[in-house]
Amino acid sequence: RIQRKELFLEALAAWRSKAEEAGRRLPSPDLSVCTLRPGGPPVRVFTRKRPMREEKAGRKQDYDVATVLRGRPFPTKLVLHNCLFQADLKTPFINHLEFEYDQVFGEDTENSEVYRMAAFDLVLASREGGVGTMFMFGQTGSGKTHTMTAIEEMAAKDLFEGAEPGAEWLQMQFIELRGNRCFDLLAPVPKEKMPELRLRESSDGCFFAEGATNVSPKSPAELISAIRTAHSRRATSATEANSVSSRSHALCTLRLLRSKGQLTLADCAGTERRKDSMYHSKERQQEAAEINASLHALKECVRFAARRERVPAHAYRASSLTKLLSGAFTREDSARLSVICTVSPCASDTEHTLSTLRTGMTLGGKGNEREQKEQIIVRRPDEPPPPAQWDPSQVRAWLVEAQYQDAADALPSNFDGKMLVRIPEARCVQLCGGDAGRGSALYAALRERIRVSKRYRQVALALPCAHPPYTEAH
Repeated sequence: RIQRKELFLEALAAWRSKAEEAGRRLPSPDLSVCTLRPGGPPVRVFTRKRPMREEKAGRKQDYDVATVLRGRPFPTKLVLHNCLFQADLKTPFINHLEFEYDQVFGEDTENSEVYRMAAFDLVLASREGGVGTMFMFGQTGSGKTHTMTAIEEMAAKDLFEGAEPGAEWLQMQFIELRGNRCFDLLAPVPKEKMPELRLRESSDGCFFAEGATNVSPKSPAELISAIRTAHSRRATSATEANSVSSRSHALCTLRLLRSKGQLTLADCAGTERRKDSMYHSKERQQEAAEINASLHALKECVRFAARRERVPAHAYRASSLTKLLSGAFTREDSARLSVICTVSPCASDTEHTLSTLRTGMTLGGKGNEREQKEQIIVRRPDEPPPPAQWDPSQVRAWLVEAQYQDAADALPSNFDGKMLVRIPEARCVQLCGGDAGRGSALYAALRERIRVSKRYRQVALALPCAHPPYTEAH
């Protein structure tokens, strides 16, 4: 799909033009709408599209295959354009896959809007004594940590709304999970000596990290400073998709002392495909497997919560990540959960983006995935048929044009192209009255005409394409 970039780009440009024209009939997104709905679903799922990186679009010749459709009052649909070839590796087509969520954020969406639409109601719920939980899910390098860091800083300001200056208002824990091992990111020791914590079960069935450091910031600035310090101590490593990929889950738990509410912000480690880690060490491969296993356990718990069903104990006991988030699954009456799926727009990441989008649909997406297959018709200029498809009159015309009238006269009346391409050089000499020089030249001219016809068809496959019109019922 990268080698035939121009072939797909023209079809995508036409599809987007039609989609934009259809979208103009809808009003622009109303950014004043508040998503706080007391009687709303317990789980809301959002998707955020990351902008294209310059090095991807330039040096790696990548292109954008994700389109956010206009919606009313805000976008709720994203279309992934899966650019593929048929089994013959010559016939191109595009699968336009449409997904619908509570809201979709485009690449030009500011962090402040993401916070207001996806996280602000969780902050309000925690200030009123409820349990709010948000976690990021997506591919390595798709912008999870970037989004979560901005949300943490904006939530810090709103959490202190109504706090008395200098009074203890909230407590914070910041836990890192590397596989099933738990570390304290706020411990007052060097990063290399961070203590490993044990998970204990409390009387109400929830789990906690025994011995975790609790800090009590007195202002939003102190809280933001503590959060930044914790993030700087997280485990990162270079991967194929991101040079500073977070290789651990980070759980920031904020407990409000007066309302007894709780807000948990979980920045999950980036998922990887097998090919992303195929050159990693055995230890790194095991780490990737543990990350994916914990994310699978988390998805199962969220699916139960989305159906308003009690999450069974065996589901949240499956990993350390779900154990620490058990409070969001055992307090159904006061728990609110938001999921942000971050996706890459790059064509080279299509398979992983598709997996993320489908996971978001199973967690709480709206409706079913919709698919429209667009066959790309390669537009070729008119060309004469290849020599093997000539009829007797075309064979005679070519010989006459090539100045071999005597050879044309010597052929039988039913001599067609299939016979012509199979004649040996000796037969060409015979048709030329025994003249070896003219016979060899005729044979060489025929071989060259066959080669030109083959090259012509190969070049035509790379020419711009025609495509069927966009329809709204895709």
